[in-house]
Amino acid sequence: MSACLNSGWSFSAPVLMTLLVGLGVAVLARWVRHQPQFAGSSAFTLMHLAILWWLGAAALEMSVHQQSCKMFWAGMAWPAILGVPTFWSVFLWQYVNSIRSPLRPLTITALMAMPVVFWLLALSNPWHLLFYGAASAPISSAPNAPIAYQHASLFYLAAAYGYPFMIFCMGITLRAAALSSGLHRRHYLVFLVLTTIPWGANISYVAFDWTLFGFDPTPFSFALTIAGFGWLISGLRLFDLLPVARHLLLDALIDPVLVIDPQRRVIEANPAALRMANLKKDWHGRALSQWPYIGEMLDGISQRTVLEESPQLLSVAARKQHFEVRVQTISRTTREGPVILGQMLYLRDITEFQRSQQQLAEALALSKQQLATISDLHETLQHQALRDPLTGLYNRRYLDDFFARELARAQRDNAAIALAMVDLDHFKLLNDTHGHGVGDDALKGVAAFLLGELRNTDAAFRIGGEEFLLMLPRTQPTEALAKLTRLCRQFAAQPLETRAGPMQLTMSIGVAHCPSQASDLDGLMQQADRQLYLAKGSGRNRVMAMPELIDAAVSARPLPH
Repeated sequence: MSACLNSGWSFSAPVLMTLLVGLGVAVLARWVRHQPQFAGSSAFTLMHLAILWWLGAAALEMSVHQQSCKMFWAGMAWPAILGVPTFWSVFLWQYVNSIRSPLRPLTITALMAMPVVFWLLALSNPWHLLFYGAASAPISSAPNAPIAYQHASLFYLAAAYGYPFMIFCMGITLRAAALSSGLHRRHYLVFLVLTTIPWGANISYVAFDWTLFGFDPTPFSFALTIAGFGWLISGLRLFDLLPVARHLLLDALIDPVLVIDPQRRVIEANPAALRMANLKKDWHGRALSQWPYIGEMLDGISQRTVLEESPQLLSVAARKQHFEVRVQTISRTTREGPVILGQMLYLRDITEFQRSQQQLAEALALSKQQLATISDLHETLQHQALRDPLTGLYNRRYLDDFFARELARAQRDNAAIALAMVDLDHFKLLNDTHGHGVGDDALKGVAAFLLGELRNTDAAFRIGGEEFLLMLPRTQPTEALAKLTRLCRQFAAQPLETRAGPMQLTMSIGVAHCPSQASDLDGLMQQADRQLYLAKGSGRNRVMAMPELIDAAVSARPLPH
């Protein structure tokens, strides 16, 4: 590698194009990394990191002069060449199934195992010539001429490994598009196009020796994928508005409902709204002010923020109709603060109720009832989204937001945060012996015990079957160890009431601290998990922490008399 880094270099238009595409990929990957609510965001980010690797290797291959160095950088691209379809298929699977949990390091390692194997085979090509044959040579005698590669058996084997992932991507997007409608279908169809473009470029290169600037055209095709994702994000609101709006928009309502984005474009409309405007197609993305009959008046109403608390009367003279209009802001809380995603406009037809005072009163009462139903539904969905249904503890989804707030507070006040991973000992044996019903009773008892022992400022989360996480803000290492040791001993001494009678369980706890061990949530959880593993391996029913932070690990077991 050092020899190739020190060899002759040339800067050309293809290299510049490759670098510009890489810049676009980097910007997109960084932006997506900060969208934790987006399903499949971790796989999406990893895919774009693989694209960056691929582009970097391609740029270096195009820049160096020596044939051996060009072939070296061609080999360096292989973990990314196979990593891109791998993580693209994982992303699409998670997106289609609304899976928001990040990929675990072990999963990433397993997914990259075969790409790394082929990478090593490609780098060792000078010794076996099974990736690129001996006939591989520059296409001309000109300086820095591209290499015309003789593809050997291992090359085609690697291609055969990667192509099934692309077939899977096309299959899952076609199925999702067939089962969806509206804006979701547009998303899946664009995903299908973005899958087809680089795959088509690669097949053209592998099967028909088609090149661009004398090189594999696949890296250059990523420019089109970047443009496609840009349109998805800016035009079809891929990352924010639609998932939130779906929770609020009820297609079954008999009254018109519209959802607009911050640019005042109509993103969603129920059938009643489309019938009122006499629209069947070409309505999505149209400015609210351009909607027939009601657009200009609704646009003016929606800009008055006071209407979030007070309904307004909308009269449509052309149709001799009267509507009560309510405007609800759609927002999302992020680490930087609330972000306005758009507005929901709810129009209740009160034409008939206008004829008498009594009917008007009935209409207003019914309107309040329906709005209360929507609000209750929203609160219920929000509660379900943040709470574990069995124990009532917070779930993994809420953990990121809670930690972000506490981290900001700790950094401001120069305070510490303790994080504890808690695992019930021999819980599988309890389930196998007494059944899952008794296991569920035990889990509820554990949740009640934890909530009873924690401070109001602490928080408990259920993150797995019998796995819990405790967040202790403003808690120093020694204080945390003492508190958790006491909690561990109390739990071991306190039977849990179950349908099979009192059950006595124990727990093992691993502790980590911020900022001394890590300043991010993933790092803290990894550190705490290591200590939990040590606690399990040391006999269970104990608390373990880093010896550098705590003078000694403390067992929760009573000392012998």
